[in-house]
Amino acid sequence: MIVALADDLTGALEVGAQFAARGIRSRVTISTAGEKGFLNVFDMESRHVASEDAERIVTGLTPADARLVYLKTDSTLRGNIAASMRALARLFPDSPIAYVPAYPELGRTVKNGRLFVDGIPVHQTDFANDPLNPVQDSSIAQLLGPDLPCVIHDGETSGDVAAAVAAALGDERCRIIAGPASVAVALASRFGAPSAICWPRVRSCLIVNGSLHETSARQAAYAETHCPEWRVIRLVIDPGSAPLEIAAQTARVVVRGMETDPVDALMIFGGDTAYAILKELRCAWLEPLGELVSGVPVSRIPGRKLHLITKAGGFGDVSLICRIQKILHAN
Repeated sequence: MIVALADDLTGALEVGAQFAARGIRSRVTISTAGEKGFLNVFDMESRHVASEDAERIVTGLTPADARLVYLKTDSTLRGNIAASMRALARLFPDSPIAYVPAYPELGRTVKNGRLFVDGIPVHQTDFANDPLNPVQDSSIAQLLGPDLPCVIHDGETSGDVAAAVAAALGDERCRIIAGPASVAVALASRFGAPSAICWPRVRSCLIVNGSLHETSARQAAYAETHCPEWRVIRLVIDPGSAPLEIAAQTARVVVRGMETDPVDALMIFGGDTAYAILKELRCAWLEPLGELVSGVPVSRIPGRKLHLITKAGGFGDVSLICRIQKILHAN
């Protein structure tokens, strides 16, 4: 049995998309219930909680009989990575943890145990200013602390990531592999072959930019000018509101708007906003179809004629939305 854990929704959907693209049906749950016959990816919503709460969530969701646990981590070291690993180390005390933090396709590389984003140490990028999870050090060993039984793998190419995953799978003791969605790519490729994906035809789409990263802001602004058929909605921001409350306020506005002006798809930037909208829709699970471009999965929302396109905030060129629009509109 393989189980995957992710600390936010966009990350969970990235994982599910990689396995779905290789013919392995996956289900991303935003509740605690898994499903037989699927590769279950649990969205733990643990990125912003206290470390002891993150440990408790990981412990509660991880089956004791799991042959392999994949802990999907943020590609810029945000969230409760060390706490999640501590919980897994207690559950599987005889297993080393293979940590592969590089995601070269998105410019995240690891050299001498330090994470770089487009060649810059991560703590010197915009991720240092994240309002909920500021990144203060590029040293991965410093992040994890001295006591975890963790092997940190450097990586500057997708081949490096694949080799690290292969080494971990070749170690009979290893039941825990951690890393961003690049690791999901390497894992999925070892369990299934690429399969044809039937992408939905999306004529109308509501773009919800829930990320505060400048990259997403530029993409949304470009889309308003260059592909206006897809409508952009701005964050609902009341003065003094906390980030998670902003996400909840935005979700209420989005769902009310769709009741009078339905669309074929939602495109959401940022895991917190995506989770808030699906919670408002009372959606308990999603079925990923695959990844349209690197880091951009497409999923089916059950019980509705609606698809979900998601992306984390801090990557992609300015024309990303328009490129996606051309693919799905012409499909």
